[in-house]
Amino acid sequence: MELFLKLTDLSKSYPSPEGEERVNVFSEVNLEMSKGSSAAIVGPSGSGKSTLLNLIGSLDKPTSGEVYVNGQSTGEFTADESSEFRNQSIGFIFQSHHLLPQCTVIENVMVPALAGFGNLTGKELHQSATELLEKVGLSHRMNHRPAEISGGEKQRVAVARALINQPDLLLADEPTGALDKANSKKLIDLLVDLNQALALTLLIVTHSPEIAKQMKATYLMDEAKLAEI
Repeated sequence: MELFLKLTDLSKSYPSPEGEERVNVFSEVNLEMSKGSSAAIVGPSGSGKSTLLNLIGSLDKPTSGEVYVNGQSTGEFTADESSEFRNQSIGFIFQSHHLLPQCTVIENVMVPALAGFGNLTGKELHQSATELLEKVGLSHRMNHRPAEISGGEKQRVAVARALINQPDLLLADEPTGALDKANSKKLIDLLVDLNQALALTLLIVTHSPEIAKQMKATYLMDEAKLAEI
């Protein structure tokens, strides 16, 4: 299958508070994912799982190594190119939904498309947002505000928002962390369905072995290393 995501000898460290030796998060991480595949990253808290997603999503820069997405090295991007890449090629889902409380559900879904990088505007944008809300089962909530819907529904709005610009890669960082068991299952089932239906490449960080089993591959981040299990 077509190689889509490739991490080559990726390392990340930070200066120590004392300003002496650097604090190493992880080193020489290698990962390859084909287009439309899915994978979970598991491991103890503080092992660098979220940091790794941030590097892949161009929210942060590695200390060394390379991130390639669809053949492009993200390390070569200018600041503007990184912003466009994040907006158009990456969909982010976090543990907290980060919805704008003053906006309706459908307005929240449309927000990423209003950043000025894409071509969706006006009626076309509204129609695309409507279709995504139908896909995640929330067409009846589109004019509600976040305070008027449940936690599980808020995370499904966040999924629709992540998909509005038709990204190639979906990064999910503990997306079920604030949900109960029933809503967690619904959300993961939705992500699995979207991965298959839209040929999205899906990479999810989770503490749940049950969620990890639903992905096509599982990797353990521990002791500054990443290994497939």
